[in-house]
Amino acid sequence: MIVGGSGALLHTADGRDILDGAGGAIVGNIGWGRGEVADAVHAAMSSGGYVLPVWPTPARLALLDTLVEHWLPEGFSQVFFTSGGSESTDSALRLARAYQLGKGRPERWKVVGRHPSYHGMTLGTMAAASHSGRQAGYEPLLLPFPKVPWDDPAGVVEVIEREDPATIAGFIAEPITGAAGACLVASDEYWRTVTELCRRHDILLIADEVMTGFGRTGVPFAHQHQPFEPDVVVGGKGLGGGYVPMGAVATRADVAEVLRERGFMFFTFTGTDAMCAGAAAVLDILLREDLVARAASMGERLHRRLHEAFDDHPHVAEVRGRGLFAGIELVRDRASREPFPSGSKLTASVVGQALARDLWVYPAGSGPVRDGILVGPPFVVSEEQVDQIASRLREALDAAVSRSG
Repeated sequence: MIVGGSGALLHTADGRDILDGAGGAIVGNIGWGRGEVADAVHAAMSSGGYVLPVWPTPARLALLDTLVEHWLPEGFSQVFFTSGGSESTDSALRLARAYQLGKGRPERWKVVGRHPSYHGMTLGTMAAASHSGRQAGYEPLLLPFPKVPWDDPAGVVEVIEREDPATIAGFIAEPITGAAGACLVASDEYWRTVTELCRRHDILLIADEVMTGFGRTGVPFAHQHQPFEPDVVVGGKGLGGGYVPMGAVATRADVAEVLRERGFMFFTFTGTDAMCAGAAAVLDILLREDLVARAASMGERLHRRLHEAFDDHPHVAEVRGRGLFAGIELVRDRASREPFPSGSKLTASVVGQALARDLWVYPAGSGPVRDGILVGPPFVVSEEQVDQIASRLREALDAAVSRSG
C-alpha cells in the first residue's frame, strides 16, 4: 500500500521507500509530493464548480496560453482537452474522420497504425494499435485498421498503396514506441517517408505523445528529435504529471477550421477548471525548474548506466530510447535474439524481482518484442538514484532468469 511520495520515492504503509523508476506509468515528471499542484487545484475548486466545456474560464485559457506559448510546435494553436491519454488518442481518431468528412470525403475512414504499437484502451484506440496482449479477447469489436511495419519505409508505401489512400483518414504513430515495443526508435528515413506520404495524400498525421510528451525525452515532444512533421499532437500522462487526469489534442488552425460546420463533441469532463489549474501548475514547475533540460542531462546518465549494466548481458538484446525514456529488450539468446518462451512470463518476473529490491519499473512488449522493460523516472531523480535503478534492475533480471530455469 502506497501512502505517500517525495521526489522519486514512493512510501509504503510498512515503511519501505520504493524507487519509482517508471514515474508510475511513465506519468510522473515533476516528482511526488508537490504541494503547489494541490494548492492550485484547491483554489480552482474553491472558487467555483462545473462549467460547460464549450465556455471559457480563466483556468482553461491560462492552460491554453501556456501550451501555445511554451510547448506546442509552431502553428499549433487549437487545443481540445480530455481526461487522459486514451481519450486523447481516441479523439484524434475522431478528428481524422471529421476532417475528411469536412473535406467531402466520406469514403475515408481508415486510420493506419504501426506494428507494434499502443494507443489506449478504448475500442477505437485498441483497433488502431497493435498490442496483442491488450487486444486479446476484444478482436470481434475492433475495426480492421491497417498496420504498417514500425521501421520499414518500403513497407509503409506498400500498405498505403494497397489500402488505397482515398480510403485513409489518418496515420497514428508514437515517435518512440513505448508499452508495446520498449522504446523502439525508427530511422529518419522512415519518418521522412511517412510525413511525405501523408502530405501527398492529405492524410492527417497524428503524433501520439502520451508517454513521450512534455519533456520526457529531453525536448518538449519526442517527434522533434526526428523529421516527423505531424498535423496533430496528442498529449496526456506528463501533462497532469500524475496529479490530475488531463489530456489534450492539439492541431493547427487550418485543420480545426474544417471542423467548424460539423462541430466536435466534447466529453462531460473536458478541461474542468480544477484539472486545468493543476496541469498549469505542473507545466509551471517544469518551466521554472528547467526540468526538460534536466531530463536530457539525467537521461544521458541513465543511458550510460544502463549500457554499462546490460551491454554485455546474455539476455539483453538492446538498450534504447532517449532522455528519461529508456527501454530494455529481453531475449533468451542475445546473438540470435531468440525470445524467451511466452509461458515464461519473464517481464512480469523481472518487475516482481525489482519490486522485491524496492524498485518499480514498467512492463513492456508485444509482437516482435515479447519481453521488455521501460525505465522512466521523474525528472527530479538524483544521480545516485539513477545508478541504483541500473544496479537493482541488473540484479532483478539475473534473479528472474535464474528462477525461470
